[in-house]
Amino acid sequence: MWFAAMLGGCAMHGHAKDALGHFGWMCEEGIQKTDITFMSLLLACSDAGLVHEGLHYFESTSSVYRISATLEHYTCMVDLLDWAGYVHAMNLIKMMS
Repeated sequence: MWFAAMLGGCAMHGHAKDALGHFGWMCEEGIQKTDITFMSLLLACSDAGLVHEGLHYFESTSSVYRISATLEHYTCMVDLLDWAGYVHAMNLIKMMS
């Protein structure tokens, strides 16, 4: 799916708002999301310091889209919380074990 690649490209090059916009378009068009889609979103949020948005996407991964969080998703969340200076990253790590 080239949509996930597009999100990943935006995330890797510091265009978080574009990545979130593309995700919104995917939702409007009913395009299927994958675990890669959410990993790209979380990377974009981490790079831009969008903590609340990242938490929202992480939670919706399983609750809305029925995609199980992988080690990579948790790693992105630890990175997001760590860069933002949140101590909650340790709680997230404890949830993983």
